[in-house]
Amino acid sequence: MLLKNHIYIMKYLLFVSALSLTFFLDAKQLDLKKVSDSSNWIMHMDFESMRSSEIGSFLEDSLEKIPALEEKMRGLQKKFGVDLMGVSNFTLFGTGEKHKGIGILEGGVDASIVTEVTRTREYIQETKVGKKTIFSTDKGRRPMAFSVLKKGKIVFGPDRDYVSEGIQLANGKASGSRSHPILESLTHLLDNPGFVFFANMKGAKEVTELDQWGRMMADKIDSCGMVIGDQAGGLKIIGLVHTNSIEAAEPMANMIRGGMTMMEMKAKGNKRMEGLLEGYQVIHEGRTIRIEIEISNSLIIERIEKEMNKAV
Repeated sequence: MLLKNHIYIMKYLLFVSALSLTFFLDAKQLDLKKVSDSSNWIMHMDFESMRSSEIGSFLEDSLEKIPALEEKMRGLQKKFGVDLMGVSNFTLFGTGEKHKGIGILEGGVDASIVTEVTRTREYIQETKVGKKTIFSTDKGRRPMAFSVLKKGKIVFGPDRDYVSEGIQLANGKASGSRSHPILESLTHLLDNPGFVFFANMKGAKEVTELDQWGRMMADKIDSCGMVIGDQAGGLKIIGLVHTNSIEAAEPMANMIRGGMTMMEMKAKGNKRMEGLLEGYQVIHEGRTIRIEIEISNSLIIERIEKEMNKAV
């Protein structure tokens, strides 16, 4: 039951995460000191700034108008010790190995309630690493472990070894990750990126099994990433793809242009999507492809409202 409750919490977290991709104003930079040096992929979301944005204000106002959803979120906070609207940031990273990675959630966590609820479940094992308590279970689709830290932090992982490493990173007691040229570029593409995703394809393909299409793309792409942030009253998405060769870059850029054209045509022919895409461009320079997409804030607000109603 507790595992189901954690999944329930994570579903709401992902729901809020999906909404919050549109809320990032003055978001904090990704702190690589809290990311493992062996990571080949990183995803970072910062939730703090959403409360001061136009869409963030809309979300808070809407919650007050949907008592059922607001009541569910309050119930989660009271029963399980997690205030989803109080979450500060969420960082996930890993080598690329399937179902293996570390997650660090900061803010919105009442450590005493989470710990108390966890200890009432017989199938949860409790172990110590130094002074830190790690909870783990094999129940469910795959193993899971986590540790509740001070200052509202939870570290997730597939087992105690991953969580132990995450604890060191979360507390600033590990060396952290080195930067990467593409990751460095990503963090400077927007003044205040609120969502950052990065993948070192060259490193990831050495530790994970890929299907035929995945292997084909990994052979052509060295690294890639995406940032999302608020710009000029709209949502700006910028992606970077760094190919393994100049020869691979041009056909890939053309493929992306074709995909964007099809997406634009589909949006124009769909009443629900019409007006969402305000503009895009695909720029090819040497081995690097840059994709820029602008999305309408007003359409985003409309979609958020519909998703919130579905979540009730």
